[in-house]
Amino acid sequence: MMQPEGKNSQTPGVHSINIEKDLDLLKTAQGEGDLGSHVEGDMNVGGLSGTKSESVDGEFNTLDEPIMQTITRDLKAVGRKMMGALMPNPSKNLLMKEWDLWGPLILCTYIGLMLQGMDDSSGYQFTELFVLVCLGTAGVTYHLINISHASLSIFQAICVLGYCLGPLAVGVSLFELMNLFGLKKDTTFFRFLIVCGCITWGTYSSTKTLGTTVPGEKQYMKLAPVIVYYSLVGILIFYHSMPY
Repeated sequence: MMQPEGKNSQTPGVHSINIEKDLDLLKTAQGEGDLGSHVEGDMNVGGLSGTKSESVDGEFNTLDEPIMQTITRDLKAVGRKMMGALMPNPSKNLLMKEWDLWGPLILCTYIGLMLQGMDDSSGYQFTELFVLVCLGTAGVTYHLINISHASLSIFQAICVLGYCLGPLAVGVSLFELMNLFGLKKDTTFFRFLIVCGCITWGTYSSTKTLGTTVPGEKQYMKLAPVIVYYSLVGILIFYHSMPY
């Protein structure tokens, strides 16, 4: 059936396109600001520039920057996080916000190599330390996430536990200096005090950071495996650093 001319016919479910209305909106937008100025020039996607290597928050695009610049920047980030582990500040919480695994790898390798050079009796010092750190970190991480229900990821837990080996690395360095200066005899008690201080320091740093992720009361009871972990690492360091 034909409809009278002059009336708009519209099929149900199909929206009509009003070209004149769209043109009016386009003219209004052009009057408020030049649309061409938003199209010309370099395209920036996600804060990245087509001609510069800078990206969001002042970070750099590692695909464009020189490799030495990337290495230097990463080493500076590791240094900041090591300082954050030695002097924990829950307000900044760098270890949780900007986690990485470079620091734990560097510290574990450093302590293992230092122990390897101190004690030549067995030759397995590096392996012993590496296995203990891996198994201990896995056990503590499992306890935190599945038993204590801490609000953190696996890699965040590994990052915190690894970086907080920093105090123990300081203790190993002191033992090496003592050996270099010939202070080997009658230093057992003094070495024991250093190890105890490093264990306390590392435990305090890690629990200060991880305590913010553990819900409920008696947080330090839930973090007891952390104390056991650093105590075992400290005992291993003390045993292999003793002059025989």
